[in-house]
Amino acid sequence: EEWNAPRHNEWCGYSWAWMACMQARVGNAESAYHHLDVFEKAYILRNGFHVNQDQTLDARYGWGGGKPFTLEGNFIAMQAIQEMLLQSWSATPGKLDSGIIRIFPATPKEWADVSFTDLRAEGGYKVSAIRKDGKITWISITAKKAGIVRVKDNFEGKTPKWNSKKVKLQNGIYEIPVERGQRL
Repeated sequence: EEWNAPRHNEWCGYSWAWMACMQARVGNAESAYHHLDVFEKAYILRNGFHVNQDQTLDARYGWGGGKPFTLEGNFIAMQAIQEMLLQSWSATPGKLDSGIIRIFPATPKEWADVSFTDLRAEGGYKVSAIRKDGKITWISITAKKAGIVRVKDNFEGKTPKWNSKKVKLQNGIYEIPVERGQRL
């Protein structure tokens, strides 16, 4: 917990974006959202530039004053948002085609109604999804190549209506064989 202590006086701007990304990766939606919120409020200028020093009047999130800016803070903030909406990584790195698609894996309560279009998952899959009232209501996955698509069950006890008859659910993972170009 020390890395996530209430006082972050030694952090600079991009530290908040990095923490948002790490919190999203481990599924901690509310913490990821909080860190992005602080990043936006304290370290983004009106023109959209990221600065490394706190710009709030009381410098409540760190040391304040100057305006040295960098590019990587905004880039990692965008990565954090993608990690909140879609993740696709393997629990067995190095083993080909072992990635699992996670749809809305770290989406905070504030984003009860959110959607995305054509984000890329490992394996080249294009994924689109809609979330309404905090629940996934629609997904689309388009295969770049033939193989097995693996989707983590994040559907809160409801079974998705797949357009394939070859769907298996094992250990909380839907496995669906696809052909190149096929859309689920």
